[in-house]
Amino acid sequence: MDSVKELIQFLQPNQRLDLKAVALTHVLSLTGSAEGKEAILSLDEMLMAIFGLTIDANATIAKDAVLSLINLTAEEEGAIKVFELAKQVTPTFAIVDMAAKQITDEQAELADAWSMVLSNLTRVESLVHAILDSLEPRLSQLAKAFAQLDYNKKKSKLHYLAPIFCNLTQVPRGRELCCQPKYRLLEKLLPFASFEESVVRRGGTIGILKNICFDCVYHDVILNEQDDILAAILQPLCGPEEFSDEDNEKLPIELQYLPESKTRETDPDLRKMLLECLLQLCATRRCREVLRAKGVYEILREYHKWEAKVGRDSDCVLACENVVDILIKKEEEIGLDNYKVEVEVPADQAEKFVQEDASYVKSLLD
Repeated sequence: MDSVKELIQFLQPNQRLDLKAVALTHVLSLTGSAEGKEAILSLDEMLMAIFGLTIDANATIAKDAVLSLINLTAEEEGAIKVFELAKQVTPTFAIVDMAAKQITDEQAELADAWSMVLSNLTRVESLVHAILDSLEPRLSQLAKAFAQLDYNKKKSKLHYLAPIFCNLTQVPRGRELCCQPKYRLLEKLLPFASFEESVVRRGGTIGILKNICFDCVYHDVILNEQDDILAAILQPLCGPEEFSDEDNEKLPIELQYLPESKTRETDPDLRKMLLECLLQLCATRRCREVLRAKGVYEILREYHKWEAKVGRDSDCVLACENVVDILIKKEEEIGLDNYKVEVEVPADQAEKFVQEDASYVKSLLD
């Protein structure tokens, strides 16, 4: 601990560049281990010195300082410590404003690094409300930076904006802001649910859809007349299979007559998230009727064949069947308007169902 504490004197803004660089390199290496992070997070003066160096005139120093913050905020405890200390120091280190400013600056060299810091901070649900207070005025610009692939002129990709937006939708206020016509956030994010070049961007976007689908308040927004959101959920689950003209006419226009080269989402975790979106949309009778009318059953019928033979992920098979089991039933058989408020399964029965599901899926994939 004492040896780590001794580094603080060399991390001051007016320190010689060579000494500052060596000391910060050592600090950065320490943040790569649990023990090192623990030691640094226990030293407020060390963290304050790192805050100061993120705006150092030397690009390498500034970069190493931000990289250190990425590591220090990787776990919840560190993220909370860094966030709270940044508010308490004098003068205040506006870490969220700093990150947002760098991300939305087209010429920023460290936009990607700062987006990773902000992604770590927003992952902590207890911090999201305070972070939204700072971010809300910048939401439109952040969405623009995300949607425009060549936004940053210094080759930052800004893929981590997707998990940032996803993390913000953990809370009701974040979901509300995402769905507000004022910001058009959802509209700008949707195309990236099928973005092949980055699983981070793709996964974050799918996570946003999942968070919104889990809130019944927005089901009417999701199942709108444009079908754009439903199409974004279904598109990664679609393959090159041909449908009859009658079935094709049911589908959202973007999903009709897909090419032979069409492939499905390769990540099983993301496929499962998309299927969970559809399951949540089955909550009410009106939404179930919309899903049937839009050919969701027909898409899942073909998807299930592919998953059982090619994808071979048991969780995805089961998630698909959970949706299909609802959609193939007539409403008279279901007898419920809203699954979420009218169905309670006893714990012992729930456990039995889980075991039966596991046995069934195993037999299907064997």
